[in-house]
Amino acid sequence: MKRILLLTALSSVMVMCKSANEKKEVTVQESAPTENVSQEVKTVETIFASDTIRPGNLALTGNGRLFVTMNPMMSPDTKVFEVYKNGKSKAYPNAEYATGENSVFKAVIGIRADSNDNLWLLDMGNKQFVIWDTKSEKLVKTIKIPANVVKPASFLQDFVIDEKHNRVIIADMTQGDLKSAAEPAFIVINTENGEAKRMAQSHPSLMPEMEGGFALNPIAIDPLYNWVYFGALHGNTMYSVPAANFGSDEELVNSIETYGKKSYSDGMAVDAVGNVYVTNVTDGEIGLSTKEAYVPLAKIPEGQSWPDGLYVANDGFLYATIDQLNRIPPMNNGKDDSEGPYLVVKTELVK
Repeated sequence: MKRILLLTALSSVMVMCKSANEKKEVTVQESAPTENVSQEVKTVETIFASDTIRPGNLALTGNGRLFVTMNPMMSPDTKVFEVYKNGKSKAYPNAEYATGENSVFKAVIGIRADSNDNLWLLDMGNKQFVIWDTKSEKLVKTIKIPANVVKPASFLQDFVIDEKHNRVIIADMTQGDLKSAAEPAFIVINTENGEAKRMAQSHPSLMPEMEGGFALNPIAIDPLYNWVYFGALHGNTMYSVPAANFGSDEELVNSIETYGKKSYSDGMAVDAVGNVYVTNVTDGEIGLSTKEAYVPLAKIPEGQSWPDGLYVANDGFLYATIDQLNRIPPMNNGKDDSEGPYLVVKTELVK
C-alpha cells in the first residue's frame, strides 16, 4: 500500500511539472553573475545507456568509479549498480545487499560519495544510511534515522554530506502519501553519535510556489561545506543557508536567504567555484541558477525526458541521469510510453 501511495503522489509531480507557464516571479539577492556564461546550449554526451538499468541518482568517487541507484518506483530486483565505461555493470556492493526480495537494501534513491570514497546510500525503505568503503569493499557503518524525526508521509530521497560539521542533511519533501499536506523539513543527523533533529519544518523557503505543488526536493552543498543550497521541486527560487547554521532551528531559519532563480527541478549540484546547477524537468535541460535568471546549459538527447540526479565530478564534468519517469504507467494515466535506453550523461562545467 505504501508503494502505491508513493507512486500516486509522484504521478502528480510529473503532471504538474508539465505546466511551465505557472512559474512565479521572485525577488533574489546576490548570486553568481551571468556575463561569463556561454549562451550556447549544447547537447549532453551519453556515457552509459541501458534498456534494463534505469538510473535514478548517481555518485562518482574520486577515481571515477560510477554508481547508480534504481528508483523504487520501478520495483527493481537490483537496487544499486556499479556501471563501467565499457557498458557493463554489476550489483553493488554485492547481491546480498542489492539484489532480491531479501536484500539488505529495500528502497534506495539517494547516493553520494564522501572525500574518502565511502559511498553513502540512503535507504528510505529501512530508514537508514548504509556507508560502504569502496576501497576496501567493506561496510563502514549504518546510521539509523530515528522515528521521531520522520512523518508518516516522509519522502527521504535526497541529502548532502557536511564533512566539516559531521552532519548529513536530508531534504524531506513529505507528501509521499498524497493525502497529506506538505510538511517539508530538513532532517539533520550527527554522523558521529547519530543524534537527529527535524528542522525548519514548513518554512516558506521549503514550500512549493504553485498551488498543489511539491515541496523541498533538490539539495546541494559546496565542496568546502560552507553553503547549503535547496529549493522546492515546484519552485523557481533557489535558496542558500550557511552550513554552520544547522546547529539550532532558530539560527537556521533566521539565516535562510534567497540565492537566485531556478527551473522546476529534481536534482542540484555545486562545483568548486560556486556555480549551482539544476535539472529542468519541464524542458529537458541542465541549467545554471543565477541572480538574473535560470540559464540553460545543455539539452538532453532528443526523445528523452526527465533529467533526474546531478553530480559534479573531479574531471571537469557534470554528470546526470535521465530516466523517463514521466512516461511510466503510474505517471502517465496507466500507459507505458517509456522506451530504453535510459542514460547517464555528462556536460562540461562552466569555466
